[in-house]
Amino acid sequence: MKTIINITKAGICGFVCLLMVSCNSVMDTEPLDKFSENLVWGTRANADAFVYSTYRDIFTSFYIQYTQEEAWTSNNINYSGENLTRDLITRESDYGFNKFAQIRRCNLIIEKAAASTGLTENDKKELVAEGKFLRASVYFWLARRFGIVVWIDRPLTSEEEDYKLPTTPDAKTTYDYIIKDLEDAVAGMPEESLTGRGNKYAAYALLSEVCLQAAAYTGDATLYQKAIDAADAVINSGKYQLDSDYGSIFNENGRYSNEIIFGRYYDSEVTTCGNIRDLQQGVPNVKNQTLINYGGEPLFKVDMIFEAWLEFAPSHNITDQYDVIDQATGKGVSLYESSQYKANVQEAAPPSGYVKEVYVTNGKINDIIYANRDKRFYDSFVYDSCTWFNELVTTNENGNLRRSIENPENERHCTSSGYYWRKGVYTISPRVYIGLPADYHYVIFRLGKLYLNKAEALLQQGKVSEALAALNQTRTIHGQMPEATASNLDEAWKVYKRERRVEMAKEGDVYWTLMRWGKYGGPANGGAAPGGKIAELVEVPLKIDISVDRKRYKLSPITLANNHERAFDESRRYLLPIPQAQRVRNENLGQNPGY
Repeated sequence: MKTIINITKAGICGFVCLLMVSCNSVMDTEPLDKFSENLVWGTRANADAFVYSTYRDIFTSFYIQYTQEEAWTSNNINYSGENLTRDLITRESDYGFNKFAQIRRCNLIIEKAAASTGLTENDKKELVAEGKFLRASVYFWLARRFGIVVWIDRPLTSEEEDYKLPTTPDAKTTYDYIIKDLEDAVAGMPEESLTGRGNKYAAYALLSEVCLQAAAYTGDATLYQKAIDAADAVINSGKYQLDSDYGSIFNENGRYSNEIIFGRYYDSEVTTCGNIRDLQQGVPNVKNQTLINYGGEPLFKVDMIFEAWLEFAPSHNITDQYDVIDQATGKGVSLYESSQYKANVQEAAPPSGYVKEVYVTNGKINDIIYANRDKRFYDSFVYDSCTWFNELVTTNENGNLRRSIENPENERHCTSSGYYWRKGVYTISPRVYIGLPADYHYVIFRLGKLYLNKAEALLQQGKVSEALAALNQTRTIHGQMPEATASNLDEAWKVYKRERRVEMAKEGDVYWTLMRWGKYGGPANGGAAPGGKIAELVEVPLKIDISVDRKRYKLSPITLANNHERAFDESRRYLLPIPQAQRVRNENLGQNPGY
């Protein structure tokens, strides 16, 4: 069964009763002292309350950063810019190394549950396994960023060398620890769980991804089969199915989709639009008076339907990844290879500052570039002349949600690219507004990702036909596209890379996947040597400008907040720096190359 973390008033009351006092130490070593240990660990109900609050603590802090991490790629444009994308980070930068409080909570679950005299043996087994699943979740979050970590496998006491523990010697040691935790979690967690709990299949899902990342950073090829086996354990369980309505997985219509293995859920009783970044910062702020003042049509049927605080938008680059069905052949191809594109448009030499200019020779440009696309295109983006919040949205040069609608020099709170994210945006009634109640959920693990993890591991084993069979599951069911084909490994990698970028857009996956492919090298990274430059991470994000009559469009770099400046120093960017502030406190911490 899928695992759901559902935050309601009742759930919060349960959490509050057993919250542990936070600690000020750098290693957070203070003991549990607000409630007696016998009370907390004396019954399953009390132990469960502590475990629930640990889920909240870990997954709120770690996994709900999808839009931020997507902005580390050219897929998503952050209006404030990103130092990481320009390779301006230094050893003073802190990308979240201090997670000792969360690690301590996990270790408390493992130690105190095992030692309890009030729990049954089965309760102990499940809680210890769950604690290891949670600990592995924290450490994987750290491992992808830093490689080396301070591995702590028990609640520390204040006498333990002033908490100055060393980092692991290398990434292999780190990943060995994480994989062992997940293997123990798989062995001890139940197959089914009540609302708000992890289970065996959530642990398998995490294990499949850990094995891929570990293989990339350690060179251990045996981990590919482990990744396949973990994915197959979920796929073959029969408990989860790919959802034919891809878009609904991420909005209110498929909130409890049976594709979701593990998610975090918020209830409108305790949550408002302002608490959900993908709502408050994913919807623009444009009123009818703005359209009257600056031009734009049509006026909205409901004035002030768009009154949020947009901070990010998808680039044209990511929309280009979505194939079309060729009207002449019925095959799935890229837009620019399709017969309808070649027959109806003409590319011209672009004017200065632009990278492409296209004229339509027959019909209107929208009928060419936005028709017959992979279904996930329509589920993921808001584009010119589509419907959003029951309003006709136009993004051409006279559109009601166009770029720079008020000021060409300041594009904030309206798209910088000509597109908006539809994926992950609930249709809140009556509108998205900071104080209005809102249900919401984040998808952490789902079945589609496991098919892709399996496909990637198979490609690394050179099994092209099997890999294509796995990736075609998401392509045909979610994208409703014809099956992709490839005659060799290089072609298969190109198909797979495109499929994963489309399937996993805006799910906190793309940046880490690109880093993994860069470590693989070869066809996974455009033929580069392992550990080489990653072309996708120096790709300049583009915006689209469609003419008023929709007879032409132009593409140009997004210059807002210097988003067009992209750099990647392969000698250091595969890992982030251990923050110097932490190293001053603890001289036993290591440091990654280049910092």
